[in-house]
Amino acid sequence: MGRRTRRRAAIVVAAVAALALGATATGCLWPREEYAPGRFCAQANTTALEQCVDASEGPGSAWSKAEQDGELPIQMWALPPFSVPDAFVASEAELRAWFDNLDRPVAYVRDEAKHAESLRATLHGELLGLLVTTRRHQEEILEGEPVRAADNFTRAMTDRASAEEEPLAAAIAADKQALAAATAVFDEARDEAAPLQSRYAAVAARFADYRATEAAETAAYAALSAEASRSGIDGLDGVEQAVLAAAREASRASGELAAEIMTLSAELGALAVSFEEALAPHREVLATHGAVVPDMTSGALRSLGAMLGYAQRRVARSDATATALLGGIALRRQALRALQGDEGAREAIARSRSERASERFGEAARARAEVLSSAPPVSEKLGLPLLAERYGELLALVQMRPLCEAAEASWREAGCAALRGKLDAAEAELRTDLPKKIAAGLSALREKGMAAAALDAAQARLDAGDVKGAAIAYDAAVRGAEGT
Repeated sequence: MGRRTRRRAAIVVAAVAALALGATATGCLWPREEYAPGRFCAQANTTALEQCVDASEGPGSAWSKAEQDGELPIQMWALPPFSVPDAFVASEAELRAWFDNLDRPVAYVRDEAKHAESLRATLHGELLGLLVTTRRHQEEILEGEPVRAADNFTRAMTDRASAEEEPLAAAIAADKQALAAATAVFDEARDEAAPLQSRYAAVAARFADYRATEAAETAAYAALSAEASRSGIDGLDGVEQAVLAAAREASRASGELAAEIMTLSAELGALAVSFEEALAPHREVLATHGAVVPDMTSGALRSLGAMLGYAQRRVARSDATATALLGGIALRRQALRALQGDEGAREAIARSRSERASERFGEAARARAEVLSSAPPVSEKLGLPLLAERYGELLALVQMRPLCEAAEASWREAGCAALRGKLDAAEAELRTDLPKKIAAGLSALREKGMAAAALDAAQARLDAGDVKGAAIAYDAAVRGAEGT
C-alpha cells in the first residue's frame, strides 16, 4: 500500500471513530486509563489567567484553582494530547484519548459543579474553539480526498454539540422558571405586608404618644399623694376615688395599646410562617444564584416586643403606686379617726397594737430558743455534722441580746423571758463549740482521704477567725466527699 493510500486509510479510521463517539453523545465506549494524556484547563470569568493541570489530576483540580483565582462562571476545556495535528489525524488512540478528555470537564461542570452559566461558558468558550479549529484542519487535510470522512467528522462534532446544548438550554429554562416562581412569592409577600407596614407605623406613632405621657402620670400620682397627706377624713374619700380613676386610666391606655401590639405581632408572625412555607421549594435555586432572602418581619416583631414590654412594666408600676397610695390613705383615715376619738379609745388602740407586737416577737423568740435545743443536721453517708446553717441560727439568737437588755423592752418581755436562759449557751457554742466541731470534721475528712486543697481552705478560714466562712467551706467539703 502506497503512502497516499495508507494516509487515506488512517483518516477514514479516525473519522469513523469520531462519528461513533459523536453518536454516543454523553459517554465513552472504552474504560479510562489510569493515566490520561493531555491537560485540563479552567478560567474564571474575572481573570485572564488560565489554570491548567495534568489530565491525571482530573478536571476538579483545574476548577478549584480557577475558583480560587476569580469568580463564577468558570469555563473549562481539555487540551489535545498531541503536539502535531497531523499525528492526531493519523492516530486513532490519540483521537480517542482527546474525546475522552473532552467529556470529562463538561461532565464535571454539569454533574458535579452543577452551574448552568459555567456550562454555557464551557460549551461556547475555548472548548468550542478547539473543536472548530480541529474541524478546519481536518477539512484542509481531506479537501482533496474522495472519501466523505470530513462530512462524517463535521456531523459527529455537530451531534456532540447538540447533545450538550439541549440539557444546557433545559437547565437555563428551568432556572428561569424557578426564579420567576420565587419572585412571585416575594411579590405576594410584599403585597400582604404592605397594609401591615402601615399599621406598624400607626402603632409606633401611638406608642410614642403613650410614652410621652409617663411624666404627667407620675406627677399626677405625686400630687394625689401630697393631697392625701393634707386631707382630713372628709377629703380622703375624694382623693381615694381620684387614685382609683388614675389607676383605671393608666390600665386602660396600656391595655388598648398592648392589645393592638399583640394583634399586629400575631399577624406578622403568621405572614412570616406563610412566607417561609411558600419559599421553601425555592430555597435551593436561590442559594445557587446567591440570592438574599429578605427578612420582612423580624425587625418589626422585635420592636413590637419592646413596646409591649414597656407598656406592661408601666402599668405594673402604676398599679403598685396606686396600691401604695390607697394603703397610705387607709392608714391616714384610721389614724385620723383615732385622733377624733376619746382618750380611752386611743389607749385601747395603742394597747392592742402593743399586744400584737409582743405576741409576734414572743413567737419568733421561742422559735429561735428551740433551735438551740436541737442538734445540727448530719450528712447522709459520712454522718458528719453540717454546720453552716447552725452558725446562722446561733448568730441570729445572739444578736437578740441587745433587744432584751434595753430599757424599753417591756412589750418584748414575754419573748425575752424565753431567750435569756439561752443567750449565754448560744454565744458559747458560737465562739467555742462550733469551731471545735469544724476542726474535728476536717480531721475526719483528712483521714478518709479527702483532697487536701478544700480542707486547707476551710482550715485557713478557721485559723483566721472567720467561723462563718469556715463552716460554709467545711459543709462544701463534706458534700464533695459524698458526691452530693
